[in-house]
Amino acid sequence: MSEDVLKEFHGIPGVNIAKARALYDAGYHSITALSEASVNQLSEVKGISKKLAAEILVHLNESPARGSRPETGKRMSEDEMLLSNGLDLHKQGKWGQALQIINDLIEKNPKNMKAKLAKADVYLGREKFQMALDIYDEITSLDPEMAESWIGKGQALLALDQKTRAISCFKKALTLDPANEIALEKLGEEDRLPTYVDGLDNMLEGGIPARHIVMICGRAGSMKSSFAYYILHKLSEKEGRKTIYLSLEQSRQSLLKHMRKLGLKKESAKNMMVSDMDDMVVVDMAALRKETDSETIQAIDWPKSILNQLKSYKESYGCDAVVIDSLSALYSLTTFKNPRSELFFFFEKLRDLGLTVFLISEMYGVEQSQFSQFGVEEFLVDGIIHIKTEEYANRANLFLGVVKMRETNHERDYFPLIVDQFGFGIVRD
Repeated sequence: MSEDVLKEFHGIPGVNIAKARALYDAGYHSITALSEASVNQLSEVKGISKKLAAEILVHLNESPARGSRPETGKRMSEDEMLLSNGLDLHKQGKWGQALQIINDLIEKNPKNMKAKLAKADVYLGREKFQMALDIYDEITSLDPEMAESWIGKGQALLALDQKTRAISCFKKALTLDPANEIALEKLGEEDRLPTYVDGLDNMLEGGIPARHIVMICGRAGSMKSSFAYYILHKLSEKEGRKTIYLSLEQSRQSLLKHMRKLGLKKESAKNMMVSDMDDMVVVDMAALRKETDSETIQAIDWPKSILNQLKSYKESYGCDAVVIDSLSALYSLTTFKNPRSELFFFFEKLRDLGLTVFLISEMYGVEQSQFSQFGVEEFLVDGIIHIKTEEYANRANLFLGVVKMRETNHERDYFPLIVDQFGFGIVRD
């Protein structure tokens, strides 16, 4: 037995000569061998508790003579050392031992988010998805800036077949960590937003491709706004997606009153926001226009203002889809010196927000061969849904046609558009 080794062991705080001998007898014949052991391994030695084992490893790995552990590059606390050991056990498939260490850390400090995250990860690895989700929910509530917890939450939701909520979590993670490979991979998979317009989603291979810019156009009275509002309302009500209806003309109160008459109650779509500059959650540009003098209105960069509002909302609350009603109103507020160039950059910045955007576009004139005011918009958008009216026997009937939808094989015929107490639907037979 090397007396020199025993002296070295005895020099470690908390290790008396009896514990030094016990360590040596357990097979640790050098400081190097001791420093490379885990907390769990050292705690199996007679007289060495887990707490002392962690303190020994912290002491050895903080020693200036030995330097820090390469994988950390910094000094580790006792709790960090214990957590590191728990994570190692998790990787080895030793779930019970890992949870014992992690639970001890959480009991010691209930606000230890890293330990809570490790516990959720253990449950996720054991396919106890609901238990994992409960912990991820707690973490994201207490510390919403931890990207790893949103990733874990998204994976648990996917396993529980809650794809829509999962995608929202991956989007949130990506805003916190734009290079996150898991989030990028999950969001790279095809995602479509159903319109809940009877007959239309089947024609669109499941719905509107996510993050598309789609123009909904038609002449006055063709129910463009109602149609767009209906889509957002159903996305919120049926799928829990967060959506914004941004009105540049009609007031919030007027819009909601009209939609109630169509049977669309705001209470059933809790994630849909319709105006209110006060809390920065709902955007009512119509009210802003009314409360601002004409000189100030002309000085406002409206496209930039809209982009900033949407960006702020998405970063703060998350968002999947937005309606901007309407392009005509925006154009009345903005003087474009070079519409082709300025609209190109406006549309590209809208695209950069990563939202599905519906733009209401008014069609003018008898011919109505142009879907937008400047003619360039129809080339910049990803999709065009045209609602037209045809008069027959003193009655104006509605017809819907999908003129354009990128990444989708669809029919280009026009179909009767029905609006009744059940909502919107097209007749394809």
